[in-house]
Amino acid sequence: MDSAQVPILGRLNDRRRFEVAVFALAAALRLGFLAVFQWKGMGDVYGRDLYYNLAQSWLGWAPMPAFDATHPPLYTALIAAVLGLFRSPNPLPVLLLQCVLGAGSVVLVARIGARLLDEKTARVAAVWAALDPALIFFTPHLQTETTFVAMELIFFLGVLALWDEPLSSRNVALGVWGGLCVLCRSMFAAYPAFLFLAIWRAKGAWRAFGFCALLGLGWVIPTGLWTARNLFQYGRLVPMSGQMGWTLYEGFTLDREEIRRRPYEMDAEATRLGITDSLERGAYFFSKTLDFARNNPLAAGRIVLGKTLLYWRPWLYDPYTLWQRWCLGIYYVIVFALALVGASAARTRGIWAPVWAVFIYLTAVHSIFFTSLRYRLPLEPFLCLLAASGAAALRRAWERHA
Repeated sequence: MDSAQVPILGRLNDRRRFEVAVFALAAALRLGFLAVFQWKGMGDVYGRDLYYNLAQSWLGWAPMPAFDATHPPLYTALIAAVLGLFRSPNPLPVLLLQCVLGAGSVVLVARIGARLLDEKTARVAAVWAALDPALIFFTPHLQTETTFVAMELIFFLGVLALWDEPLSSRNVALGVWGGLCVLCRSMFAAYPAFLFLAIWRAKGAWRAFGFCALLGLGWVIPTGLWTARNLFQYGRLVPMSGQMGWTLYEGFTLDREEIRRRPYEMDAEATRLGITDSLERGAYFFSKTLDFARNNPLAAGRIVLGKTLLYWRPWLYDPYTLWQRWCLGIYYVIVFALALVGASAARTRGIWAPVWAVFIYLTAVHSIFFTSLRYRLPLEPFLCLLAASGAAALRRAWERHA
């Protein structure tokens, strides 16, 4: 063996040992919290989205709804596949799989960090992500967050891998994966537009056009197949989900009490008007939101600005307890402060452009659509990376002045 290969192999083995260790740490924490979550019956407190019910209907274990494209299909399909494999409606295998996905995401943070930061800081970020309370907390929920975060990180790892590579069919394959991400979380759909601007700024217009054109070719394949299925099934175009208009109007307010009341009021209003079809309900409330914005532009602007601030609030709302709000509020103040330092240190590096783009994109989306702490979760791994970078920058500054 070439002696020059020995240090390389040593580094690879050291990296693998770290990845195994951080995966084990993350898995143990998530499995432990899953046990507490189940024991305390926390699922009854926080509820679950419609995906589990849709999955059972797809398996023939529950009545098929009149319209099953209210939500993107990938997470429903994942639940249905796991439940079907075990031939049981018990959701525990799904939650165990989410623990594995959550632990795997921590390894992906280390690999993304190795591309964006130095190896040591990347490892700190991975450990941070393993310990991050939000990433742990949402693991045992029957919601898309944990699955989407894992898929999103694979997507960004692909973007970084192709950042300096010649354009090829791999860009199309990455686009297919991005389209699958959209079928897990429809809010990711328009990200390529922001990625295009980011690449344009970092690497020029031709690279941006080429990269995003090939990405777009792949991007439309999964969403196009789902759209075709819905067109065949229902005779109508449903590219991702049929609840966009409902979600838009439901969250277009800053009043917490109104947010609690609004879904019931919306349902009563639609019933009163005789609008029972899901797509027609969505279209009605989409138009109602636009009418409000046209007739009250200043009020709509205040709502959008307020929702932007709410999206980045460091504290929690109910049903979380007072001590949870205080602890998480202090935690996020520290994370945000360190992340700002890390962002300042990384601002001149063009390879961070896709990360800045997803921060801007998701902030813009949730400043208009429904805003909730869990909708910030896709940014949580990148906050861990930036916070670790900020901590490293402060440590270096301290050592210089010591």
